[in-house]
Amino acid sequence: MLNKEIYEELITQGRKSYCYNLEKYDLVSEIRELFNCYDLSRIHEIYRSDFDVLTFETDQATVFHKIFYSMSRDANFYMHYKNFVKDNISPLFSEKIIYQRIPTFRTQVPNNLSVAAWHRDSDYSHSKEEWNIFLPLTEAYDTNTIWSETVRDKGDFSPLAASPGQYYLWQGSDLFHGNKINETGKSRVSIDFRVMPISHYKDNNRISTSNKTKMIIGDYFDICE
Repeated sequence: MLNKEIYEELITQGRKSYCYNLEKYDLVSEIRELFNCYDLSRIHEIYRSDFDVLTFETDQATVFHKIFYSMSRDANFYMHYKNFVKDNISPLFSEKIIYQRIPTFRTQVPNNLSVAAWHRDSDYSHSKEEWNIFLPLTEAYDTNTIWSETVRDKGDFSPLAASPGQYYLWQGSDLFHGNKINETGKSRVSIDFRVMPISHYKDNNRISTSNKTKMIIGDYFDICE
């Protein structure tokens, strides 16, 4: 379970932001190096989009995603990612957690979306016991970030605004959320991933909609040790 005070804040506000040590968990530099792009908010100027406005079929199949998902699991990025989860996310819970072993990579370039459809993650095979982490690698604000309601069916959509060195804990499985067309002129680059108290995990036949991964420990999830 989540620690009591955190849970009580989340059920009323829908999200909670945190800061982390950007130098110790240097995810930004690893992605800069991977894409050979120091200013990730201008990544669209280096990699010309190979897509029109994203659809459900293409929002995880762009040139950016192909590069990210080709990265070796031995890369430094995954060392930082694993340590980040262990040191920053696990302490928010009162028991051992499991976490998404390969985070979901997002880019939202100008005049485009990051996720095509407004949705709840539970619409796409995700358990309502999951909690989401949104971790931007660029400035995330206004129309280039996620917009979410704060309480299920309330419809009071507002942006998850954050800078590198910050992240959000929220429940995307239960809250309706999505993107607006990015009118900021800057790209948003981010990762997001799901975590779950291990006591809520059930071995089942659910399949990830985007990459057809079995949503079990050892495939979609790892145990945070």
